[in-house]
Amino acid sequence: MRLFQRDARPHEPAAAIAAFWEWWAAEGRASVTQALEDRDPQRVGDALSEAVSAIHPDLAWELGAGDLAQHVLVLSAEGDPELRPLANRWLRASPGIDETWEYAASRQAAPDVEQIALGLGGREIAFSDVRVGARREGCHLDVLVYHPLFRELEEQVRGQIAFLALDSALGEDDVEAWVGEITPTTEPPLDGFGLSALRSVVRDLRDDNTDADGTPHWVIMEGQGDEGPVMALAQVPLSPTTAPTFDTHVAVLVPYTDLTEQGYPGPGSLGPLRALEEHLGERINGSGRIVAHQSHRGMRVLHIYVDSTTPAVEQMRAAVEAWDQGRIRVQVTPDPGWHNVAHLRS
Repeated sequence: MRLFQRDARPHEPAAAIAAFWEWWAAEGRASVTQALEDRDPQRVGDALSEAVSAIHPDLAWELGAGDLAQHVLVLSAEGDPELRPLANRWLRASPGIDETWEYAASRQAAPDVEQIALGLGGREIAFSDVRVGARREGCHLDVLVYHPLFRELEEQVRGQIAFLALDSALGEDDVEAWVGEITPTTEPPLDGFGLSALRSVVRDLRDDNTDADGTPHWVIMEGQGDEGPVMALAQVPLSPTTAPTFDTHVAVLVPYTDLTEQGYPGPGSLGPLRALEEHLGERINGSGRIVAHQSHRGMRVLHIYVDSTTPAVEQMRAAVEAWDQGRIRVQVTPDPGWHNVAHLRS
């Protein structure tokens, strides 16, 4: 179930988040729980919509069966990168899991995805009839999505169903992190398989590229730029879902003086560069993360994402002042969708 309520009034997100959880503790939790027990969730729809809309009018909410608790309340950014940090700050402020309620900042995978059926203009779109084809490209999957009724539907509707099917099978975060191009098709893919099997494919891809605790691995890339060779290292997946409140891109441009023939850092610069990265990581621990860096003709660009509600940027500016191989420049850009590192996604 998903209900929306829009409100054009100016709002303060932090205060609205606090107000939401105050309302939830005082009356919302009890009334929503009772409505679900009575199988009448619609009666609390307006109250929930009003509380969520006060945080941001474009956030969506859903109620469903929980994984660790009886019920789950989901606040979703609906794929909008501008809203993902807000939804996750709402989650951070939540009271935590108990027997009755858990909370999530993105749509979760449906345990019974093959049982889902959508009603559409008198037609039934059964997810059990969906077939997908997945091709691994580097560290992500390009996916074809087929349903027998796609031939009868407009292209836009096919796309909406394809995205909804993948969100239901994998959850919003795994779609964002591991799926690249999504193509609805009116022809069944060769060697196609169902949505449940796609989960196994994505799980294997995730296991290949992250540690057991979910920590991303790193990959090395080399290429040729306009002025010579470029070497880059980047985390996998290079996705805001790995740090959803880190909504600001900080490019730290670090000159180095000891160069190899290719223009990469030589021994006299490599050690100091590593020490600088470690120092920056320590200074912003918990409020930012180095997610990639590029080296080219005596310049290393550190790509760092930070939480804009913290003093991380000021901490970094102070941390780089002692660098002795040239003047470091720090460039700050709001970028909740991590678009500034899209060229480094593998």
